[in-house]
Amino acid sequence: MNHSVIKTIRRALAFLLALAVLSASAGCSRGKGTVPAAAVRTLTGAITERTAQVRDHSLHAVDPRAMQTPMASSGLVQLFLDKKSYGIALYEKTREKYWYAMPSVTGGAFDDGACVVTLDVLYGNTVYRLNSQDDSVQYGNVAVLQEDASKDSEFTVCYVLTADETTAGKITKEEIVGGKIRSDRFGRTDIAYAVHVTYTLRDGNLYVGAQWQNLSENPDATVRSLSLLPWFGAQGKAEKGDYFLIPDGCGAAIHTDIQDPAFENIDLKVYGADPAVGEDEGTLPALCPAFASKQGDNAFAVIIEAGDAVATIQARRGAGNGALTRVGASFCITDMHAGQKNGKDVTFVSKTSYTGDVRLCVRLLGGGNAGLDGITAACREQFMRMGYLSTDTIRNEEYLPFRLEIRGAGDSSGFFRTANVMTSFEQAQDMLTRMKAKGINNVDIRYMGALSGGADQQRIGAIRFGRGLGGRNGLNTLSEFCTAQGHSLFLDASLFTYSADNRFGAPAALSIESTDAHTQQVLSDGTKQRALLRLNLLEEMVIGLLTDAKKVQADGFCLADAGNVLYSDYTEPYTNRAAAADILRTQLPAMSTDRLLMIDGGNFYAIRYADLLNRLPQSPAKEERDKLYTAVPFIQMILHGTLDYAGIPVNLAEDPVAAQLRSVEFGACPCYAWCFEKGDETLYYENQLNDAVAFYQKANAALADLRDARIMDNGETGTSGIHFTQYDNGAIVYVNYNDTASTVGNIRVSAHAFQRIG
Repeated sequence: MNHSVIKTIRRALAFLLALAVLSASAGCSRGKGTVPAAAVRTLTGAITERTAQVRDHSLHAVDPRAMQTPMASSGLVQLFLDKKSYGIALYEKTREKYWYAMPSVTGGAFDDGACVVTLDVLYGNTVYRLNSQDDSVQYGNVAVLQEDASKDSEFTVCYVLTADETTAGKITKEEIVGGKIRSDRFGRTDIAYAVHVTYTLRDGNLYVGAQWQNLSENPDATVRSLSLLPWFGAQGKAEKGDYFLIPDGCGAAIHTDIQDPAFENIDLKVYGADPAVGEDEGTLPALCPAFASKQGDNAFAVIIEAGDAVATIQARRGAGNGALTRVGASFCITDMHAGQKNGKDVTFVSKTSYTGDVRLCVRLLGGGNAGLDGITAACREQFMRMGYLSTDTIRNEEYLPFRLEIRGAGDSSGFFRTANVMTSFEQAQDMLTRMKAKGINNVDIRYMGALSGGADQQRIGAIRFGRGLGGRNGLNTLSEFCTAQGHSLFLDASLFTYSADNRFGAPAALSIESTDAHTQQVLSDGTKQRALLRLNLLEEMVIGLLTDAKKVQADGFCLADAGNVLYSDYTEPYTNRAAAADILRTQLPAMSTDRLLMIDGGNFYAIRYADLLNRLPQSPAKEERDKLYTAVPFIQMILHGTLDYAGIPVNLAEDPVAAQLRSVEFGACPCYAWCFEKGDETLYYENQLNDAVAFYQKANAALADLRDARIMDNGETGTSGIHFTQYDNGAIVYVNYNDTASTVGNIRVSAHAFQRIG
């Protein structure tokens, strides 16, 4: 062999070897940096719990006979305070209805666990489960603070919670009333906290906020969690038709009027688990921070106005011994995670706690407003006030949008990270041409896997196309075609998650265990591990993405991660989840300026500037149980008329026919996921096209002119298997899930079909 050729080969091999070494080195250093020693501490050994003993049962209830003069008033609503238990009663004059913070002593039901506030404090390897009744009121360490007598609509109750009676005796009631509790009253090893609960009546709504203070300044005591009014509106015996409404998936009703011995406690982590801390075992994700309770002809809705990013919604069903059925919220103040270090079981504890506000908004509803319509309308209005939802209304078009996920490329593999091409830009145009010829005239296209790495996107903050799709010119040609045909083209992009296999990726966020933070995401070829970006680099990534976007034509972006992942970052300086949500919110206006914005998922912190939502859940995460735990379009009823949404692609559902019907019932746009190349029979568009066209034409006829309408009601009719959705313009859509045709009144609905009236 020619010597020069051999030399060239050797150089090439040397280059590849150096590249591999550099790649490995970059992989090791991508997450370079450690969690500062002051940021996280580790505890070795088991964590135990200590709960106060109940000594006075009467302190765990509210006595309405002791409440004669309201503490606050606003319109037709009054707020009373029981000066013995320091629990509140909210009274609605028109309905003559009381709502109690704890069970009423005259109501027959009782619960020794009932309280106004709970505070879990970690000290050493023990969690002290403190509550306002046994650890504050019991000792007389509670007082009303009337700081401003002119505020007849607001007052504050200060609870001083201590771990034992000896510590409780170190202060006086006068000190609490004066609001000046000196820290030198306590030893540095004492557990003593002041929790100020402020009640405000405004516009007929009750706002409840909480603040807490470490009175002893014990440096080793940490507030683990806090709950606020966890027993508000708790029930003993429910009336027929009563239920709790919680944001599990699309929403779910817990029918409290039916006995359910198999019921398990439900914990819904608002915006999902924090992947930088670890999965919360047994918890389910929730898209929005709201819940409600319907009791007879009355109901209340609770919207978590502050602290939503650290909140968990908890549903509990009473099971003997006077336990009550209730729904409420708790807040994770300090992150903890059980893990391993140096081969030993340890608990990682953040030394930085959430210090923001915790606040609930309670809205009372009665009569005709005490159903789904009134509850969702109250939530929608409050979310608009909070700036979480746009006040705009969708403008109807001639055709209902058809949501199409086009798979451009699959997951990348091999040394050069090459992704298999599933649909080139030119092939996508061919596909859309065929759809147009068959009568699908308004398509919102989410083009997935177009960027480097395919479905498992490797690089963020830039637009670099994978091989074989057609490049920038190909995308621009496709975009021009879509504009001419009345379609909208969205380029799928991740803002802060990228392939964990990318050894040249941006610096990763750090987890509580001082490792690169990752999350699991479902991609085209299954679940993949994805790295999470350091949050202080997010603005830089957005700027890079928008800079590159000037060179390509598309109607907008579909953000693949912003609506379904929220995480803290233990890189110095530490960023908690609440701050992370704020960081993301500040970037979204730029992403939506002069372009449309689609978001995958629907976490409410991220949807203010969205025009479309994709893959909105159409069922609860917890398995439904007939008449006991049922799906309700809670999220859809809040959103319908404000922005378009679609569920999981029909052809990816376990039961495609049922998915079509549920899509219509919930007022969603039809959605499919297709590719042009043969290989995956589920995704190959030729296998789906005719069925999709037939479904779209029927859905278009039923829903096209209802996009700007509000959903007023939803549920099962008197005919088993037939559901209805009623809109505020009078239209009703009946959906038949049965295998045979069925009749509702004089309306006949074919099997596995739907029928619109009005």
